[in-house]
Amino acid sequence: MTFCPPHLAPYADRSVAAHRFPLYHPYQYDSDPESYHNPLPSRVPRPLPALALKLQDPRQRCDRNLRWNIDWAVAFLVDHLDPKNNPDAATVLKAVRQRSVALHKEGHVLEVPFRIFNTLSNTLFAGHLKNAAYLEFRDLHPDVSGATHTQGMGTDPRVKRVSIYLNKDVLLQAPSRDLIGILIHHMIHAYFLVACGPELEKEAAYGRLDHGLHFGKIMLTIKNLLSLNGHPVPCLDFGHSLGMRDRVFFDENHRRQRNPFHQRSHSKRKWYCSHCISDIASLPEGDIDDWYNRVCKPLLTLPESLHTLSVQIYNPLRHVLEEIPRAEATPSTQSEEFVHHGKSVLVLSGLIDNFFSIRRAFAKSGSRYIEISDFIEGEIFLRFLELLHRNTYGPDPKHIYAMGVRGPPVIKSASPGEPYLLTDIKMYKMGVMTGFDELKGTALERMYRHGITHEDPVDLLNTLYGDGEPDGDLKAWTRKFLGKTCAGGETEWMGDGYSTNGLAND
Repeated sequence: MTFCPPHLAPYADRSVAAHRFPLYHPYQYDSDPESYHNPLPSRVPRPLPALALKLQDPRQRCDRNLRWNIDWAVAFLVDHLDPKNNPDAATVLKAVRQRSVALHKEGHVLEVPFRIFNTLSNTLFAGHLKNAAYLEFRDLHPDVSGATHTQGMGTDPRVKRVSIYLNKDVLLQAPSRDLIGILIHHMIHAYFLVACGPELEKEAAYGRLDHGLHFGKIMLTIKNLLSLNGHPVPCLDFGHSLGMRDRVFFDENHRRQRNPFHQRSHSKRKWYCSHCISDIASLPEGDIDDWYNRVCKPLLTLPESLHTLSVQIYNPLRHVLEEIPRAEATPSTQSEEFVHHGKSVLVLSGLIDNFFSIRRAFAKSGSRYIEISDFIEGEIFLRFLELLHRNTYGPDPKHIYAMGVRGPPVIKSASPGEPYLLTDIKMYKMGVMTGFDELKGTALERMYRHGITHEDPVDLLNTLYGDGEPDGDLKAWTRKFLGKTCAGGETEWMGDGYSTNGLAND
């Protein structure tokens, strides 16, 4: 009977059937002698290198936290694993596999993870997992390959690092290539915990310990890298094919035990550890690549401020930008970001969908990021965000519209006040610069509703002509504005020449 500590009792397999049938490998190929290999009885463990011993030291401390967001963590690692940037990776992985096979044949199966961990960390994870993880074999449920626990939440309270527990009973019967695959699987979880910080209960949906798109992209990248030397690792996947999963005769006897376990594992998931069972649904590789190209890959060329754990959002009630943790923000699959002055502002996709030209701009860029020119003032950018959230923007000139006079406006004596018309002109010019047609249309419609203005005409003209000739629609409005006069209390147009505003017609 399999025994384990009380805190791992949900993973324990106490069924009679689990011990009635010996384990076997469901995959055996004449081209791969290792698939027929029955491991020798485990010998007396040999002394491990100092680096490997640190993996088993419960008092070893490592507070490494790269403070990256999970999208950048994926982009960084995929770029690191590119054969152009890491040409020796395939050769190193081949040597790791050969060494693992040798240890396996010598009967030192339990030494394999400890002796290859740091090499895998340096080659696959850019050394970020060095001394950052605690590694141990445990007796777990046969459908579980292992479990990765966030920092300080392992079964040993002395361990403050990431804890990786591998299923001893299952992996003792597996070929070395499967042991490598399962170890890498859990190292991916550990990498997210180191890169993005410890898991928090309120951030459980962020993906550090899940098997979603972020995990899938890194897993497939490593899997393809391992295949370059002609020796794929089929057990490196979303789920796994270890142990008794493929044994029909075992499943018939084990069904009563297995189904309740799966029900428990899905309904009462622990937020602080991974749930690496066999039948995790895979995601299509094409969908993963499309997501990566749109969400993660653009970060390689965007400002470093987009790599951090926080992001800005617009608060329409206070008309300010607020910074929040990305783990608590809307997921990247349901949002877009505008980059302005080196910082990004996250906006819900549903808000973007209300503006066809903006949605078209995102589709044309092929990513979820659009960079806004630094020539656009911060306040005008805020007004643009206000338009996205409220379908209008301030300052609100209702009292001017209430006069019922059709614009362009007549210039009255300048007086301090809100820059109603100046804001509209700047918003229109932002629409021209970005190609956002709805922004242009909204601003121009407002400009034609001003009957009078008390704003400084010099500021208005500097904005109209300061950065070059205005486009056709704005030029037409400007001509009417410069030719506007007030005669007999009614609005009328003048021909060529000078208006009573004292400004020459263009």
